[in-house]
Amino acid sequence: MDRISSIPYKWLALFTVSVGSFVATLDASIVTISFPSLTKAFAVETSVVLWVTVVYLLVSVSLMLTVGKLGDVLGRKKIYAMGFALFTVGLAFCSLSQSIVQLILSRMLQGVGAAMIISLGTAIVTAAFPAAERGKALGLLGAVVSAGLLTGPMLGGFLLDLLDWRAIFYTRIPISIIGTVMACRLLKEQTGRGKGFSFDWPGAVLLCAFLTSLILFFNLGGKWGYLSARAAALAGAVILLLVSFIFQERRAAEPTVDLDLFKDRDFACANLSLGFMFFALGFYTFLMPFYLIDGLGYSAWHTGLTIAVVSVTTLVVAPVSGSLSDRIGTRLLCTAGISLICIALLLISRLDLQSSTADVVLRLVLFGVGSGLFQSPNNSSILGAAPRNRLGTASAMLATIRQVGISLGVAVSGTLFAGCRSFFAAKLADSGVSPSMIGKLSLVSSFQDTIFIASVICCVGIVA
Repeated sequence: MDRISSIPYKWLALFTVSVGSFVATLDASIVTISFPSLTKAFAVETSVVLWVTVVYLLVSVSLMLTVGKLGDVLGRKKIYAMGFALFTVGLAFCSLSQSIVQLILSRMLQGVGAAMIISLGTAIVTAAFPAAERGKALGLLGAVVSAGLLTGPMLGGFLLDLLDWRAIFYTRIPISIIGTVMACRLLKEQTGRGKGFSFDWPGAVLLCAFLTSLILFFNLGGKWGYLSARAAALAGAVILLLVSFIFQERRAAEPTVDLDLFKDRDFACANLSLGFMFFALGFYTFLMPFYLIDGLGYSAWHTGLTIAVVSVTTLVVAPVSGSLSDRIGTRLLCTAGISLICIALLLISRLDLQSSTADVVLRLVLFGVGSGLFQSPNNSSILGAAPRNRLGTASAMLATIRQVGISLGVAVSGTLFAGCRSFFAAKLADSGVSPSMIGKLSLVSSFQDTIFIASVICCVGIVA
């Protein structure tokens, strides 16, 4: 214990939050690989199993900003530690689930805990480090996130081969318990104005409803047809809830989201560029496995290793970029990073059926370099622009925009990809191409066009 007490608090805070970030990020990437096993174990359709992830996403994203505000008011350590405990209980319930409904409900509980961990972790680290070291700290934290994304698919595949789907959950309980104990024992409370505070419950409810409706619109709209009556009704609900939320926040004495934060140009533009970057990343995340597996014929293991190149590169570059931002500022690094991402996406959109593994890997390395250069300085810019008593809200805003951006990107890219593939398949059939080649050729053409659209969208982030 004496050795621990001799370690500067800032490093204890970073290490504790890193455990939480790793666990939460790992959860996002490890569960998806278990879908085929869950489909067989519970004898349900894939569309039902998808709700294991969808409900987790809906709950965590819709609560992040509310939790961030509660952390600013009631104390970030308290909320963060409670979140870790809920996340751990959720893991236990998931591993004991006897039906798909029980598993989905357990994932909802996990989503609540994840929202509390993810939304406040960055704020805790930012408050613990001096401004001159903020970029370095956030760069190291970004490297941990990349490590979680990298480890998830590989660890999940290993556990499924060696044990069963329940191992995806119960093997992570010990590290979650350790993380909970660390949060309770090592973190210092960052207390806000708990006494005499009137929480903005109407704003919190409207915000949750708005974010949930937005994600559902983009996820279900493609299935229903965006011009269908159901999609139009959901779109109307999204607009109505957004307008109502803004009106409520303008009149609330203590709003859930302080909209005045967006009057700061650095805060507003950094969040805008972050949203466009992760929206474009959603395209890549969804489409790359289709190209590698169905287009080039890679195995699932080969595909996982290839895609991991991005996370490995980001893992190396992010800490360096964060440290550089403390010395030279954030604007140059952010602009260079998102420009490299746009170039990488443009080059990825030129891949075809003759592309070698080296062709693919070099483009993914460039993507990883751009991501590492961009994210740490951009996060530092967002948190540096927020007042100290609004760090929880700023941290939650960052996490929410990241999650919403990538979720909407996946949904929109899926719709565009399906539409393009039908168009190219019909065109190839009319041209007399053999049926055996239509599938691959239409896939690659659709992949190229959809990724190109992502590179154009990402360009908006350069301007921001």
